[in-house]
Amino acid sequence: MLFQKVKEEILSPISGLIKVVTVFNRPRLMVGNMVQSGGMVKAIWDKALAKLDREGQKVNKALVLGLGCGDCVFSINRHYPYARVTGVELDPEVINMAECYFNLATAKNLKVAISEGADYVAKKTSAKGGAAADQKFDLIIVDVYLGQVMPKKFKEKKFLANLAKLVAKNGVVVINHLFFGGHKKEAERFIKDLEKIWPQITLQRTASNLVIFARK
Repeated sequence: MLFQKVKEEILSPISGLIKVVTVFNRPRLMVGNMVQSGGMVKAIWDKALAKLDREGQKVNKALVLGLGCGDCVFSINRHYPYARVTGVELDPEVINMAECYFNLATAKNLKVAISEGADYVAKKTSAKGGAAADQKFDLIIVDVYLGQVMPKKFKEKKFLANLAKLVAKNGVVVINHLFFGGHKKEAERFIKDLEKIWPQITLQRTASNLVIFARK
């Protein structure tokens, strides 16, 4: 890529090749060949959080599955500065990069959990009767791609049912899905599965991504 310089690269046992590159002197995280930070990624979450803010969505507690470099957390901070955020990330190498190059440590009210996202949700909802009211989240963001692949477990009925238990009354689940090539058909099938659990589905297109908003 023109004007791109590699600052650091590592081979992670979880994510594979991770690189931090600079594009016009701005850092970008790349996992495989996919850009995972800044630029369009930032635009996706700025647009999504602005939509929720305009709609009057209240957010006191937020859960981010797939924390990455924290672009969505900084968007939450801008629109909901007092919200407490739990960011779940599977790969500790990604967190290391995020803290070193993307100022993740400066995010407000952020608690980081190194965990597999579906397992984290399952544990939170494993108690009889599901999660207690004070353990639920007003906003749950699901952004769990490894390169161009969303692991199948994040589309399974069990995970989606657990999400429904973990979101608070009047809360919202926001899912980022790729939307180009074969990903379009995958997204359409996924939305049909979501509609079986959440009757209120709205969509927002940003470049090659589709953001899905799910409410009860």
